[in-house]
Amino acid sequence: MLDANAPHISLTLEGVSADLQVLSFVGREALNQPFCFDIELVSTRPDLKLEEILHKPGSLTFGATGKGLIHGMVYRIEQGDSGKKLTRYSISLCPQLAYLRHNHDQQIFQHLSVPNIISHVLEARGILADAYSFQLGAVYPDRDYCVQYDESDLHFIQRLCEEEGIHFHFQHSASGHKIVFGDDQTVFRKLSPVAYQQDSGMAAEKPVLKRFNLRLETRTSRVSRRDYDFEKPRLLPEGAAKSAFAPELEDYDYPGHFLTRERGKQLATRALERHRCDYKLAEGKGDEPTLVSGHFMALSEHPRAEWNDLWLLLEVVHEGKQPQVLGEHITSDVTHNKDDFHQGYRNRFLATPWDAHYRPALEHPKPKILGSQTAIVTGPPGEEIHCDEYGRVKVQFFWDRDGQANDKTSCWLRVATGWAGSAYGAIAIPRVGMEVLVTFLEGDPDQPLVTGCLYHKENLVPYDLPTHKTRSTFKTLSSPGGKGYNELRIEDKKGAEQIYLHAQRDWDENIQHDQKIRIGNERHDTVEANAFSEFKVEEHRITHLDRKTEARADDHLTVAMTRHVKVGTAQFVEAGEEIHYNAGDKVVVEGGMEVTAKAGGSFVKVDAGGVTISGAEVKSNSGGAPGSGSGIRILAPIIPGMAAAAAAGKLLSAPPVKELSSPPLEEEELEEEEEEVELEDITLRVGVFFDGTGNNRNNSERVFGCFAPDVNLEEAAEDIRQFCAAHGYDGKGSSPDNSYGNDVSNVARLYDLYESQVDETLPIDAKTASLRVYVDGIGTSSTAEDSTFSQGTGIGVQGVRARVEETPKLIIEQIRRFQENNPDKRVAKIEFDIFGFSRGSAAARDFANEVLKGNQSILAKALPVGGAVLSDSFAWTPHSNVSINYIGVYDTVAAIANPLVGDWTGNNAYNPGINIHLAPDVAKKVVQLVARNERRYNFALNSLGAADIILPGVHSDLGGGYLPKAMERILLSKPRKSPVDERTSFIEANSYKVAQEDLKRLQDQLAQYNLPLEIRTWEVPFRTTGKENRKDMKYVYAAVSSQREVRSDLSLIYFRIMRELAVENGVPFGEIDEGEPRLSLPAELVPISEKLMAYAQGKRKTIGLTSQEEELLFQHYVHISDNWNAAKNRNNSDLNIVFINRPDENSMRTVHPNE
Repeated sequence: MLDANAPHISLTLEGVSADLQVLSFVGREALNQPFCFDIELVSTRPDLKLEEILHKPGSLTFGATGKGLIHGMVYRIEQGDSGKKLTRYSISLCPQLAYLRHNHDQQIFQHLSVPNIISHVLEARGILADAYSFQLGAVYPDRDYCVQYDESDLHFIQRLCEEEGIHFHFQHSASGHKIVFGDDQTVFRKLSPVAYQQDSGMAAEKPVLKRFNLRLETRTSRVSRRDYDFEKPRLLPEGAAKSAFAPELEDYDYPGHFLTRERGKQLATRALERHRCDYKLAEGKGDEPTLVSGHFMALSEHPRAEWNDLWLLLEVVHEGKQPQVLGEHITSDVTHNKDDFHQGYRNRFLATPWDAHYRPALEHPKPKILGSQTAIVTGPPGEEIHCDEYGRVKVQFFWDRDGQANDKTSCWLRVATGWAGSAYGAIAIPRVGMEVLVTFLEGDPDQPLVTGCLYHKENLVPYDLPTHKTRSTFKTLSSPGGKGYNELRIEDKKGAEQIYLHAQRDWDENIQHDQKIRIGNERHDTVEANAFSEFKVEEHRITHLDRKTEARADDHLTVAMTRHVKVGTAQFVEAGEEIHYNAGDKVVVEGGMEVTAKAGGSFVKVDAGGVTISGAEVKSNSGGAPGSGSGIRILAPIIPGMAAAAAAGKLLSAPPVKELSSPPLEEEELEEEEEEVELEDITLRVGVFFDGTGNNRNNSERVFGCFAPDVNLEEAAEDIRQFCAAHGYDGKGSSPDNSYGNDVSNVARLYDLYESQVDETLPIDAKTASLRVYVDGIGTSSTAEDSTFSQGTGIGVQGVRARVEETPKLIIEQIRRFQENNPDKRVAKIEFDIFGFSRGSAAARDFANEVLKGNQSILAKALPVGGAVLSDSFAWTPHSNVSINYIGVYDTVAAIANPLVGDWTGNNAYNPGINIHLAPDVAKKVVQLVARNERRYNFALNSLGAADIILPGVHSDLGGGYLPKAMERILLSKPRKSPVDERTSFIEANSYKVAQEDLKRLQDQLAQYNLPLEIRTWEVPFRTTGKENRKDMKYVYAAVSSQREVRSDLSLIYFRIMRELAVENGVPFGEIDEGEPRLSLPAELVPISEKLMAYAQGKRKTIGLTSQEEELLFQHYVHISDNWNAAKNRNNSDLNIVFINRPDENSMRTVHPNE
């Protein structure tokens, strides 16, 4: 038997050696709440250092067997009275989580699920990953925008858990306590069975339950939720859940904080479970010390058999006393108790049946912002106006301490306007840097809305106030760069009223019917260039007084039929040199009194008195000729240009009213779902992959077995041997010099990782879909022969531009397949991810510029607006309906040459027919991996400036395509030839002596490769052609050569780097299968890969490879691409064009800027 007088309650504090004995304690712990145990202590020491004990971890054990255990932190300590020997102390033991009630914050979380948000808050306050765990059965969607506002960290965590229906409890050990988050019953541990023994006043032999009562109480039986999605304004997403209990009592709420039917159903179900989880609630008491909330209690020996089952402990209140620690100093305040509990341990608890899904009550409401706040509009660096297709903006609140004043500071905020219809209304986008007034829908901090803009001390009003208080204006600022504006200004100052209009550039007017203008005083028009007017019917003008018109150059008037001029008094015409009248039939000059023609002192006058002719000599029929005029040279007017026009908006109709009076039947749900499906718009993600010159994914995969490391074609089955031989493999290690002789490139590997959903049927609420397109490498064709011309020049039917122009057809084919499986989806936006290698990078850059041509692009022509797959709102508008998310290219080498026009080299920057310049705003992110050790003349780099990341290796070390393991046989110096007598040793030839000099130079230049260099010679006999002195001679050729084995695994590092950089920017790549031998890295490259990755991600300023790591790369993995191997044979030493891999001048690669 246990000694009843022996202490059974003890407290251990870490690092505290003082003699502290527990006199009594009371503790409460419950689901979703921090526990708290108030413990009364006595000690022989009256001078304990309270500050040193505060915040110490400790554990409390209790019960006759000592099995009761609570671990926590000393949250409070108090010293009481001191007697002759003992001093009283009091402490509170709480979890570390309780400290979070004292930390209040205002912060924003974006694109994180509730579990991730909670983890962030816990770890920011020192509760690390080993002190909590999530054991969740459901998947929780990311919250686009979630604000902790004017609430403690603890309140915030409890609120999020209550909103999602997540519960948490604590698991205790002597060394610590752990928070366990869960959302179903599987997370609760089962305790040992506890017997029921009705309280009779007698002590039981073992801990038992002495009371167990069960009450049933009326609860809600049905939950309905509704919300609104402005992107689908005619659909009201709804969710409902119903139980079988009567009466039917409904909890209906709006807004429900969801946008999809599935999410609404989940939240409604959780809400119903919350209402009904304590429909049956047991209350009991006993002295079993192991009872702890968040665990299943197994009840036994109860007279009501069906109660002998598992019960979930929601709350347990523990109480213990051991006055014997006072010895002979026991006082009445210790022993006195109104319910005669003087010594030992007891508890009381609340519990629910095991199958009642526990959901925490909504006891921690979300704080409301009852009013408005101000904020500053933000955007990406360098942008003056940042908005989306709905005119939404992003802001930074003044209370946000973490915001960086960029495009990540907040969610998109809708902007209220005075009028908003369908393609009509009023809009003025708040610009970056403006202060705006923000209100919150339903007072919800997670739903901000911009309702206006505000001036402040730095952003002043357009005109000084109150000086110009009578002015009303709408004045804009040119963007980007400012320095211009448009303005409509109204001045209401008495006697100076004015309407002022300023157009910084063009002013277009479209008036569909009449325009009437009345000017009460003067009108002044000044046109500083040309003026053009066209009247398609009649023009009428009346001038009541004088009209004064001056043409300071020529005046041209064309009248199609008859011109009538009537002058009331007189007409005076003066010409400085000549007046010429010409009529096809007749000219009549009529004067009522007189007609006179005068020239050179002679005249003819006709008047009422007769005809008077006067001149030095009057001739009649005496020869001579009439004078002639200069003739007419009339100029026609230019037709005026058309004013800009816009389309009319659309009529609005009220959305259908949907009542949520009862849960929809299954048939109604299906019908509603089908209606919703018809209206689903999606964003289509398209990955386009342009392979490099001579690279072809299909051809490489087709012959993979022919260059596998363990293949031996001489022993292979005959059909395999013949297949490989047909593609250029001799079975002895040699491979063909074409696309069938290369391994797959990194572009092909990335293509395989890109998510493709063309053959999937998407869920109803899917907002995005993705597809991928692979474009054959330049100069190659899948399962067909390569084009040597296109490989050499970059033009032709397999050239760069040809690949770009065939891309729309490939994309449309993928869209067709997608539409077959998803006839209910319409594409509202297209977002591209574009990748390329070598000349494929040039194609990628040219294709990116095509995308941004809008309606003039080859894509728009191939897939015109109005097609069945495109949404009504789609318009090929760059950076809106169609945009580029990511451009990732390996080592761009455009190298376009056209021998037909005399352009024999690809080394220059002249690349006719393609546009490889990328503007700064072409995509959200642009990356180019550049080969540091590439030096070939024909592989000039087309740089992308700041987007370049320079890394060790040559062209195909980065982009891939080298065989996994190959023998590199190359000539490292230009082959020289010398004619000598056929009996002369090659050592005596001048070509050999030059090669010796080259050998010395290359041994120093290529020392890090540790190459086995040697001089290679070969001879070609010939005979002199002289008639008298024919002689047998020979040419001696000599060059420095090297032979070594090189592996291609370095390209796998750059495959990983490009993937990781793309994933960081939202590209839907899958994971790399590290178990696939063709993709796995050798162990010796792993540390190198980590350093190169960190450098590419901007986490390191330098690559930081050690000298040993550099040697490893150059001796086994970095190829030597610049060499003097001839295209066909070695003897053409005088023709540079056959040395396609020859080094550039001074072995320094030519680099062309992004222009």
